[in-house]
Amino acid sequence: MEQEQANNCDYLICKLEYTLDDLENCFNAVADEKKTKMNVVGSIFSFGFSLTKLTLNVAGCAIKNTPKAIVAVAAAKREIVTDLENGWNEYQIEQKEDALNEKIKQLILKE
Repeated sequence: MEQEQANNCDYLICKLEYTLDDLENCFNAVADEKKTKMNVVGSIFSFGFSLTKLTLNVAGCAIKNTPKAIVAVAAAKREIVTDLENGWNEYQIEQKEDALNEKIKQLILKE
């Protein structure tokens, strides 16, 4: 699973780099006065296409890994709730012991 996540991340990073390269080319085309309007439009279209592909890949990766994330969150939640319940139970036991010890002290002092 960890290897698959690394592959997904590597793939997304590669797509992001490709998209950023297209963005750079787009800026260069806009800034270059020698480029024709068709070259500028083409570079903008190329960037838009790369950005769309990146968005679809990220969405696909998120959808693919959502069940794993939900299971991990649920497990973490269960662990936290269990720890809180255990802590609360220990606190209640300590409070009862303290109350009993206080009653014992009061009974000893009365005698």
